[in-house]
Amino acid sequence: MSLRPTSFPIAEGTGIFVGVLAWDLLSEGRLDLVKALAIAVPCTLVWYALRHWKQQKSRHSQH
Repeated sequence: MSLRPTSFPIAEGTGIFVGVLAWDLLSEGRLDLVKALAIAVPCTLVWYALRHWKQQKSRHSQH
C-alpha cells in the first residue's frame, strides 16, 4: 500500500476561520477578520504538521 503525500488542509483551515468568525459574531456581535486569521493560520499549520507526522509514523511502521 503506498501512501500519497500529505495534502495541505485547506478545508480544515477554512472551517477554523469561519468558526472563529461565527463565534465572534454570535458572542460579540462583530466580525474580527484579523483575529480569525491569527487563530486559523497557526491552527491549520499545526493540523498539517500532525497529519504529516502521523503519515510518516505510519509509513515507518509498515517497513
